Amino acid sequence: MTSSSTASTKTHRYELVHGEGADFVAYQRRREDGLWQTFATWMIPRALCT
Repeated sequence: MTSSSTASTKTHRYELVHGEGADFVAYQRRREDGLWQTFATWMIPRALCT
């Protein structure tokens, strides 16, 4: 993971997204125009409590 002191030089990030029934981790890269583009997502299923 890239460590950076300023957000403007950060080229990638991982974002945790909460959903119903599962959470997701998204790997995103900054495009040349400054917008973030998602390259991969991983689902983290929630355990069923019985």
